[in-house]
Amino acid sequence: MDDRTDGNIQRRRILKALGTAGTVAIAGCLGGGDDDSGGTETEGTETETETETEGESDDDSTETSIRFVHDTHFHGLMGNSEEALNIANYFGLVEALYEDADNAFAVGNGDDLHMSVESTVFDGEHMTTMLNESPVSYNAIGNHEFDNGPESFRENVAQSEFTWLSANLIDERTDDVFGAEEGAARYAVEEVDGIQIGFTGLAPADTDEVTSVGDHVEVLEPTEAAESVVADLEDEGAEIVVLLSHLASPVAEDLVAEVDGFDVVVGDHAAFVAEEPIEVDDTVLSFVGDEFDYVGQLDVDIADGDVTEYDFELHDLEELVEDGEVDPHEEIEELLVGYEEELDDELGEVIGETAVDLDVRTDTVRSEESNFGNWLTDIMVDDVDADVAIQNGGSIRSDQVYEAGDLTRRMVVDILPFPNSVVKLEVTGDQLREALEHGVSAVEDGHGRFPQVSGISYAYDPDAPEGDRIEAVTVGDEDLVADGTYELATNDFLMGGGDGYDVFTEATVLRSEDEGTMQSALAINAIEAQGTISPELEGRIDVR
Repeated sequence: MDDRTDGNIQRRRILKALGTAGTVAIAGCLGGGDDDSGGTETEGTETETETETEGESDDDSTETSIRFVHDTHFHGLMGNSEEALNIANYFGLVEALYEDADNAFAVGNGDDLHMSVESTVFDGEHMTTMLNESPVSYNAIGNHEFDNGPESFRENVAQSEFTWLSANLIDERTDDVFGAEEGAARYAVEEVDGIQIGFTGLAPADTDEVTSVGDHVEVLEPTEAAESVVADLEDEGAEIVVLLSHLASPVAEDLVAEVDGFDVVVGDHAAFVAEEPIEVDDTVLSFVGDEFDYVGQLDVDIADGDVTEYDFELHDLEELVEDGEVDPHEEIEELLVGYEEELDDELGEVIGETAVDLDVRTDTVRSEESNFGNWLTDIMVDDVDADVAIQNGGSIRSDQVYEAGDLTRRMVVDILPFPNSVVKLEVTGDQLREALEHGVSAVEDGHGRFPQVSGISYAYDPDAPEGDRIEAVTVGDEDLVADGTYELATNDFLMGGGDGYDVFTEATVLRSEDEGTMQSALAINAIEAQGTISPELEGRIDVR
């Protein structure tokens, strides 16, 4: 986000002609108790609101206000119980905002179960358990829900006391949403003060390419799925339709411009933070990033089946915690501390072995070829099906040699402590050479930008002037082609220009950080799959 909100409520008006849709006056309320199918059962008091309009004093008009507290997108992370940004503080704030409104829904937009070290240990169950204690009643299915495979996600759906929603992730065997038997749904409708509120979710169009959906999930094109689900919601009597979106914000904006019927859209696939909602035609779209930084509060006024006005506030969690304005959610804090203790025990578990010593000494990874650097960049290439990989040596930590023998999760986390994700870029040969030249430009200072590589062999002279140190580069068995194009695996830190790799900010993104796997989790999974690793030095980096 370019500009941070000052916390003041932004008041905007939707210019929308009021309709005259009728409603059925049934008690409607919010995210209440659980039903046997893993969905949500609501209970409340019956209310009716009558509004007299000039010249039509005998006509009934249904009006109400609803607060949407959003969203989730936690990537399987719990945060540290000793720090401000953690899931207990997050839901402490969410619950306070939820309970402060007469009518409120706490909603998520998915990518909650996976891509963290915790996820590799607990298989997503830690997130499901804590979400069950939260006020969340509906959550979209994101791409990362499938990172541990479809059966793992199915088990988490069955354990969920909230409802997972998706209009475009369809089980071909049932022609229904994936996980329908366990409680997932294409959409849901709730009645609030006599007004029917519909909810649905959408996942990215490339979900089947970036995660492990299995053999039976069809990913419908989002626009096609949106048109179908809006029609179904209207048939069910929904007057207000809310999309829990796991689409990138520009994709969501294009979608609502093409598909009529969405009133509110919350959530984003690419962690975009908007200081206030964006209006597209008659739709309000609110984007508050991912993980624990911000909570969105969107208050909407509804009259005769239309959103007429809204208020929005973006809450900075760290700032509020530091100011003493947030109490952690008690039940979730207790779970968080328990999971932290269990995680500490689980990290000591042996997950495989190395047949050779692994060299992750700082002097090695920041100046020459490392056998661990080779192994890590190789699994990065395999993970995203790239041609080559570059990993900054500074992200490989612990500064020691691990002798041949058992490997534990804790060893991996010690070596790869940063929450970096694997991404995929399209770069030219010239950009690759520029990146390598930059990577060796401060080797004499032991700078962390030094490049460990896969699919690439390069020679450099550390005594040559900066800008002229790279003497030869090959990709595979061929010389680097200056105007050729290559698919590069790297980490999201470098993709964003970290360690001075500005050249990567100009590259075409083929797989974003939100679609990628956290490097420590990738390494743990690879060790568990391979059983024994034995990386060697292969002459990828020649120091002249």
